[in-house]
Amino acid sequence: MDILEEFRGESDQTICIVGTIILSTKLCMADGNFSSYEKDEILKTFPTNNEKLKETVLDIIDKASKDKNDITYHAERIKKFVDPKHEDFLDFIVATLIKFAKADHHFDEKEKEMINDVIDVFERDKDKRNIFQKIKDKIN
Repeated sequence: MDILEEFRGESDQTICIVGTIILSTKLCMADGNFSSYEKDEILKTFPTNNEKLKETVLDIIDKASKDKNDITYHAERIKKFVDPKHEDFLDFIVATLIKFAKADHHFDEKEKEMINDVIDVFERDKDKRNIFQKIKDKIN
């Protein structure tokens, strides 16, 4: 089952957070090594103030790390679930991905490609130069 399907009835904000965790996990796995440091960074970014919430985040990370779909698939699913009036959530996701890509002080070419793929999905169907294009220009 698709990871986001479990959260289908939740708010756009929850979908955004879950989607960001999924994409961040996929990005952290780009070098073939999903370290405990990277997992801790995700947990720090999405504060888990109780054990149940921490378990939920760890479960999402675990499912995303085992999931066979690529980052583009998940970006498309997130875009589908997030209401167009909350498109600023998509900006948050891209900014968070950039943060994780830089967390190890090495912005890998594969990470850059993956972020650009997510940006391409998020900006599809938009007819004006927007924040995503500015980000792409900056990281390229």
